[in-house]
Amino acid sequence: MTTQSLPRRGLMNKAWWIENKSLVALLVLIGVVSALNPNFFSIDNLLNILRQTSVNAIMAVGMTLVILTAGIDLSVGSVLALCGALAATMVA
Repeated sequence: MTTQSLPRRGLMNKAWWIENKSLVALLVLIGVVSALNPNFFSIDNLLNILRQTSVNAIMAVGMTLVILTAGIDLSVGSVLALCGALAATMVA
């Protein structure tokens, strides 16, 4: 009778670390920055991050819907430029 070791699961598995190295790097970066700056997890900073990423997030949702319906839309950049120009015109 031979003894076989069970495959490792979870965080002890080397393949898990290789597959998720971007996530691990992001978590390490968040940990370092939050240790250096006590205001990193403040409401003002989180709202600032949400404001800065809102345009990209809205465009990503739109592109996801286009891709899910098996369509190809290459005009996203031009639509963003048009919306930016219209917004600047309305503000001025």
